Amino acid sequence: MGLIMKTRLISILLALPAFLSVNLPEAFSKSPAPLADRTEAVIVKGKDLPALMLAGRISNYRLFAEYGAGLVPIPMQIDERDEAGIILVSEGPAPDQRDGNFDARDELVFMARDAGLFSSAAPPEGCSKAANIIITDRKTSASGRVILALCENPLPASAKDYVRYDPGTRTVITDRYRLGRKVAEVYTYDFITVNNGPDLLDRLKVRAKVGKWGMVYTFNEDHFRHTLLGYIDGPVRVAWKSYDYWSLGPLGRIAVPQYLYYYSEYAVFQDAMDARMNPTLFGLELSVMISHDLALEKPEKYLLCANVLSGCESLGQNISEEKIKMLTELPLQWGGVNGPEGALITRLVVDPRLTARVKGIFVFSRDYAGGPEYFKGAMPELGFNIVEWKNVKPDIYDLMFYHYFLNQFSQAEFDRIDRLVTNPLAVSFK
Repeated sequence: MGLIMKTRLISILLALPAFLSVNLPEAFSKSPAPLADRTEAVIVKGKDLPALMLAGRISNYRLFAEYGAGLVPIPMQIDERDEAGIILVSEGPAPDQRDGNFDARDELVFMARDAGLFSSAAPPEGCSKAANIIITDRKTSASGRVILALCENPLPASAKDYVRYDPGTRTVITDRYRLGRKVAEVYTYDFITVNNGPDLLDRLKVRAKVGKWGMVYTFNEDHFRHTLLGYIDGPVRVAWKSYDYWSLGPLGRIAVPQYLYYYSEYAVFQDAMDARMNPTLFGLELSVMISHDLALEKPEKYLLCANVLSGCESLGQNISEEKIKMLTELPLQWGGVNGPEGALITRLVVDPRLTARVKGIFVFSRDYAGGPEYFKGAMPELGFNIVEWKNVKPDIYDLMFYHYFLNQFSQAEFDRIDRLVTNPLAVSFK
């Protein structure tokens, strides 16, 4: 090999890391990462970052990670919020006015699994300000690092897109699940698939029962008013905002604004229930129910799993009265179904200030044909019933629903994704 050719080859090899950093942002996506087993997104408030990192145009920010061959851009988004902390949406029927700057009240969002190795590398040329963000698993002490940079001449962003929203079919789509509407603008969604399997949902049911002395009136979907305000379709999450309420006729309404966040393997639904119009203040009784009425063509292939059961129960046979009592009387924190295509498990996290009690709802019978939305053989219905509102003080309370989409249910796999609630990651800055 001639001297000139050798010199050119050495020059190319020396330049290769910089070339990869600029042009192949996903080249090391399969490389080991410190937090590769963490499934959740990391959310960093602007107010928690060093002050020098704020006030730039959102389009000028990039997030970088080191996997052993130079810094590469990773997927990220910055979502704006108003002074009350409510997310500001950019698309849809009623998009919000946004200033386009990264302010103290806004949020930086990225996936924990994309965090890289510790690195002393400076951000790429054209990025004058930078901050190291360190993410740590409190139990294992595993840590990853990303570098947030504010750039005058930003490099191309990562092309990776973990989740997207299709407005034509009103569907949120990821590699793990699809969730959306197939019939009408009644509630947040009415179909769910896992790993491209069949639709698991007959109907999402919402109920408010009000009455006394055996005279109870049920307010259902026909009394529920859903208004989509708008959404954000980012590479890390789809965020959705709507104003919903139950019309209780002469009793007024129960407002339930919704803020929904869809990620690659799970979704978080924040229902801000307004209990300032609490019917119990007028001596009435109130219960609120939210449940999945599942549609399973071959129930014998599915298992019911919940925290109140010692193991999963087959849906191919009637559940014993003892097991049903456990499901409906013991505190139900999470539950769902496991089938051939994967598992859908829902965890409910209730505002600790809400003194109402949460009971499970479970209906299973091959011969059940009651109610207008049921068909004979529908099975099962699984959800949450919130009762004993008489001691609830008038206020607004958050009900947080975490929908986990697993390849297959096992306690270990559930615990792995449930760490986003039970063992949240610690975030620090350097």
